[in-house]
Amino acid sequence: MQHALAGIAGSQWDVAVIGAGINGAATARELTMAGYSVLLCEKGDFADGASSRSSRMLHCGLRYFEAEDPVRAFALHPRRFLQAVTMARAGMIARHEIATTAPEAVKPFTMCFPVYPESPVRPWHLDAGLRLLKQLGPSEPPLEYRKITSDFEARLPFAGHLRDRDRLQLIATYREYVFDWPERFCVDAALEAEAGGATVLNFCKARLVEPDAAGCWEIALEAQDGSTAKVGARLVFNMAGTWIDGVNAGAGERPTRSRRLVRGTKGSHVMVRLPEAYRGYGIAAMHRQGMPFYCLPSHDDFFYFGPTETPFEGDAADVAATEAEIDFLLGEANFLLAGLGLTRKDVVFTWAGVRPLTFDEAQPMGRRSREIHDLSDDGLPGVLAMTAGPVMSHRSAARTMRERAEAILGKPQRTMRGEPAPWRIASNAPRLSEPEPSGNLRRAAMRRAVSEERARDLKGILYTRTALAWRRHLARHEVEDAAASVADLLAWSPERVAREVDEFLAYQRTVFRAGTADRSYAMPTSTGDMQP
Repeated sequence: MQHALAGIAGSQWDVAVIGAGINGAATARELTMAGYSVLLCEKGDFADGASSRSSRMLHCGLRYFEAEDPVRAFALHPRRFLQAVTMARAGMIARHEIATTAPEAVKPFTMCFPVYPESPVRPWHLDAGLRLLKQLGPSEPPLEYRKITSDFEARLPFAGHLRDRDRLQLIATYREYVFDWPERFCVDAALEAEAGGATVLNFCKARLVEPDAAGCWEIALEAQDGSTAKVGARLVFNMAGTWIDGVNAGAGERPTRSRRLVRGTKGSHVMVRLPEAYRGYGIAAMHRQGMPFYCLPSHDDFFYFGPTETPFEGDAADVAATEAEIDFLLGEANFLLAGLGLTRKDVVFTWAGVRPLTFDEAQPMGRRSREIHDLSDDGLPGVLAMTAGPVMSHRSAARTMRERAEAILGKPQRTMRGEPAPWRIASNAPRLSEPEPSGNLRRAAMRRAVSEERARDLKGILYTRTALAWRRHLARHEVEDAAASVADLLAWSPERVAREVDEFLAYQRTVFRAGTADRSYAMPTSTGDMQP
């Protein structure tokens, strides 16, 4: 249950981690397991930002080499090539770590990359990229790379839907993975940190006040119920994702000299149902604006297309796909798979997220490489921030942050014995790759989300911890049943239950809007949306 702030007022930790997305939660877990005392603080719920709105891929890293005219792009910008190599290596390591230690939480599939005469990615690009990946990372799980040059429809059951099959040169295939849903990794990491001794506060805002003479930061906490407390930490890790700059700017009694660190880019997706022929496959391409574009398997016969990539300014909370973005994604899906003929009616739901990439004036779309920023020169000594940390490499991000803590604080006073604890993935949580639970199993999972996993609203129960709402839009009676299942645990009155149900349905209708949703509920258009 939520800590009472009065009980921790005046307490001090070795490290305060602000932001409980996947990288913040993983870092808190890593630091706790190493022996540091840790405070993990999140203004909303776990995985509220980009961690729950990604493309959900555990990919091999090939996408980092995909670009319009990659040879020219990397020859003119060798630093970008080095960044791509670094990220691709991290991708291969992450793929190995997660696929071999949590195979039940990720799903393998065969990725197919069709190549046409005019394709910006040439056959030899794929050969070179996959060969380089084999050198950069572990050999397990294997890439299983092969090239199909004829009899496409006989060898790939969905190939009859591809455009211009008479002009198709080849289809490259290799093994990839998707997360069942990455929010589960985030929740489990935060709960493991707490079980190891960390103080974990979700729905609690943290504001940096000032460091004392010894360099220990005073931090003001404000819980959702309005209660407050001031605590201290020797070191602060700002892991707030797209809100990193806001945390930095709000530090101290006077404005800081903090520079801009985050370049937000928005990515939208559409979920559709596809024929049996697509089972076990995904498709990769470059869309007509020159960026990576995918058709990826989700669950049952559900697949999703995306992402878009456009600059985004403003608050990333509750960001949603716009009319123009849905049209763009359908247009690119139908260009890639001309035989599908998808329309708005085929869009079951949509979602969008904002990537917290690294701001760079020379790169309007930001830098994709993970970076750690020491903010001492910005008037924030003892504060470090991480930008551009993808979901898939959260374990290596956590290790990197632990190493930074060791360099600044020294080894922890509390020594942990034995081998590092293996990462835990909840075995009793419903999985998208399994049949939808019903009856007592469904109710037990929802109650566990509240009693053991810190859920405080229906969004946290139905999206973040059980993934029930990721399967399809839930009907009112299903949401009402969910609210009734946990009302006693959350002390909700009948009036509160009705309000929570209405708020969830409005959230589902707007943030995860369907292709033919009532446009009166459409989210406001942001400055970075796709143009028609």
